[in-house]
Amino acid sequence: MKYQVSKHFRTFGAVVALMLATVPFSAAQKPAGITVSQLAGTWVATFSGLTGCGDTTLTATFTLDSTGNGTQTSSTEHTAGCGDINLAGQTVQIQSLNSVGSGFIAFACGTGCGFGFNMQVLRPSLTGFNMGPQSVSGNFLAGVAFRQK
Repeated sequence: MKYQVSKHFRTFGAVVALMLATVPFSAAQKPAGITVSQLAGTWVATFSGLTGCGDTTLTATFTLDSTGNGTQTSSTEHTAGCGDINLAGQTVQIQSLNSVGSGFIAFACGTGCGFGFNMQVLRPSLTGFNMGPQSVSGNFLAGVAFRQK
């Protein structure tokens, strides 16, 4: 009887050791990196903040291709100092994106005009990203974008 109890404890111990060895290994595996091509599609973004036109809100629908280039298909900027501005037809471009989803995206707003944002893609869903305030003096616009289905 003593032999069987000892044998079961050794078997149990081996199973526990195997589990402990595999759990850290599987936890250490990283998910696949994010690529620009995974962000291709139609997005809806909202922004709010302060620009050269004063208090500003902006709503934009834009489509990105697999290279991160796109167009604002509808885009209206409401400003305190410049009134309403139609930005439809202006470009959008993901200028950089690393494997964890941090990068930089730029929105054109006319000749010599643009808004740039540090972005962070939601992981693992890739259904949205935030856009932090740009580092241009006098412009403090920030927003979020969500994938349109």
